[in-house]
Amino acid sequence: MNQQVRKVTIKLIDIYAGYRHGEFVLRGVNTEITGDTIILGPNGSGKTTLMRTLLGVSVSKRGKIIIDGVDMDSTRGSPNLLSGNLPELFMLSRLPVKHVAKFYLDLAGGDYDYFKDLVSRIGEEKVLSRSLHELSTGLRTIVLDALALASNAKHVLLDEPFESLDPARRVAVLSEITRSKSTKIMSTHTTWLLNRLGDWSVHLIVEGLVYGPLKPRELLDLKISRKPVEDAVLSLKLRLGGEVYLSKTTGTPISSIDSLDKLYEVLTWQ
Repeated sequence: MNQQVRKVTIKLIDIYAGYRHGEFVLRGVNTEITGDTIILGPNGSGKTTLMRTLLGVSVSKRGKIIIDGVDMDSTRGSPNLLSGNLPELFMLSRLPVKHVAKFYLDLAGGDYDYFKDLVSRIGEEKVLSRSLHELSTGLRTIVLDALALASNAKHVLLDEPFESLDPARRVAVLSEITRSKSTKIMSTHTTWLLNRLGDWSVHLIVEGLVYGPLKPRELLDLKISRKPVEDAVLSLKLRLGGEVYLSKTTGTPISSIDSLDKLYEVLTWQ
């Protein structure tokens, strides 16, 4: 019987990247990302550095990134391959948003009409006539998310795409993300997405190391423990020594934590 070979979309091999206090932020990441994926971890865990590295904004000092079977170093400048919502990807001038969007989406082969419609529906139409510098954090988030989604890239990377958004706008942005035909990789520290994106995969990132993948339901069924447990599904290494264990039987349920920022609080309580 022939076995179906699982297609690997993005493969990271021994990646060290980014600096913080003289040390690498990502510390030997080895993982495979296939299909729509959530990168879940506390703030400061390396989520943005991972996104920057995948997009080629942060140069990795060691290791390789393979995208669709091709070394990332050979894919620079490839149209419609990657897009993201990081502000440094766009021309952060004093020009109005509509001019920045037209320039970028024209180069990327994207859809300006969709961008304009999305920003007007979820944000405010007057945003188009203002510069990114003049926008609130929430409106800037909507513009950057819309630019990434409207690019029509094969892989869309969204770093904290709900930052400073009210609940209604969070739901609206999530709806646009799930409708996109691109492969989505989305980083977040919040757990509310897990119940809504059951068919996605989840990778945990803690202190520069990436673990997984798991399905959202699998992760929500696990508990966090500082003490070793025999049925541990994952063990997470901490910089200051020791490990954190995820199991089905012992510890604090992940489903009770609304944000992975509370990971260290949970460990302190135990």
